[in-house]
Order: sequence, then structure tokens, then C-alpha cells
Amino acid sequence: MAKAWHYAWQGKSEGPVDAPMMGDLIRAGRVRAETLVWSEGMGEWERADQHFPFAKPLSPEPLAGPPPLGNAAPPLHGAPPHHSAPARSFLEAVQVCFQKYATFRGRASRSEYWFFQLFILLGTLLTSLLEGGMGRDGQVISGLFSLATFLPSLSAAVRRLHDTNHSGWWIGAFYLSLIPVSLVVGFIAASLTPHGSESAILGVVTVALAVLALAYTILILVFLVSRGTPGPNRFDQAASKRIG
Repeated sequence: MAKAWHYAWQGKSEGPVDAPMMGDLIRAGRVRAETLVWSEGMGEWERADQHFPFAKPLSPEPLAGPPPLGNAAPPLHGAPPHHSAPARSFLEAVQVCFQKYATFRGRASRSEYWFFQLFILLGTLLTSLLEGGMGRDGQVISGLFSLATFLPSLSAAVRRLHDTNHSGWWIGAFYLSLIPVSLVVGFIAASLTPHGSESAILGVVTVALAVLALAYTILILVFLVSRGTPGPNRFDQAASKRIG
């Protein structure tokens, strides 16, 4: 997987970009030798000429007084937070999603979210095979897998929405609405007789709910497959574990 780089520009953190793109930025003059850059695994921001070739190499010593970055930019010391969610490999995505088991703050890239969904799909297929071959024991394994992956899948979806600058309540509100909707549908079904105009009313309500559910599913899918917000957005500095 190509290494992702962030660079300071006009008081903000820009990126991530790969090495070829960084070369284009250097040739265009946007990234200079003294520009501060950072990549995952680095302890702090460093000058660009310590990592990339320039026509006239400068001293690798950092500037005595680098221009201050804005409040939204990563700190100059310590590992800066990701402003744009980093790309992940399959194994990295699985590891990160389990490490952030119930973390509903921050951001998740498309690769992080969809690789984890692929892991869940493969695991579901495997546990289904075990369920068919082992009977009750396989059903227990299948149930445990579904239970173990539900919360990290939900939190990853919320972080994926954050990466596109959308609130996680697009998903949270849906789960909360299931309770009153189920109660209303159940009340209508219990109040109407299974024939005549009353049955038609129940059918109309059912179709309307199905159309709304389909529209909601398509909208959420569009959010989940969309490119993340370049640079900082309002979810980078979330301070509490909440669906925000």
C-alpha cells in the first residue's frame, strides 16, 4: 500500500497524498523544502527535504520558528490526528475496526469500512457452512460471530459517515425509529380486519414504509461509497464517544 503523506499549507493540514502526487506538488512549488510533512509512523512533523529530493537540497535541520498551523491542523509534536482518514489494507482495516470496537468518533476511509464489510461477509459465509455441517454448534458459532461484529460494524459505519462530513445520526436515528414504527404498524395490523378497505389501508402503509426504507438505504449507500472530505472537517476534533 502506498505511503500517505500530509503537508502543511496556509495554516492547515492537507492530504493524504501519495509520493508521486507529492512530487507533483514539489514541482508546482506548493510543497517546498521547508514545508512541514507528516506520515503515519512518524513521531512529529518534519521538513519535506528530509524525505523528498529537491533541486537544491537544504539543511535537514528544522526551522527555528515554523509558521503556526491553524487550530484544525495536527500538532507539531507527537503523532498528529488524521484529518483525512488514511487508506487501509484488508488486514489493517480488520485490526483497526476491532481496536475501535465501540468508537463512534473520528473518521474511517472507504477502504477501512468496505474491507471490514468484506471480512464480515467472508466470516458469515464460513459460519453458514459451519452451521450447515455442525448443526446446533454451528448455529452458536454463527450467532457469536454476528454478535461480535455488529458493534464494530456500526461504529465503522458512523466513522465512514463522519469522513464524508455527515452525522452518524443518519444511522443512529434509523435504529431508534424502528421501535415506534414497529409499534405503529403492529397497532394498525391489530386494529384492522384482514379484508375490505381496511386491509387496503394496511397495504398502502406497508408499501409507503417499504419505499421510505428503500430510499433511506440508497442514500446511506451513497454516503458510504463517497470520497471522504479532503482535509479537516467538523468531526476531526470530536471529544466524546457519541454518534455525532
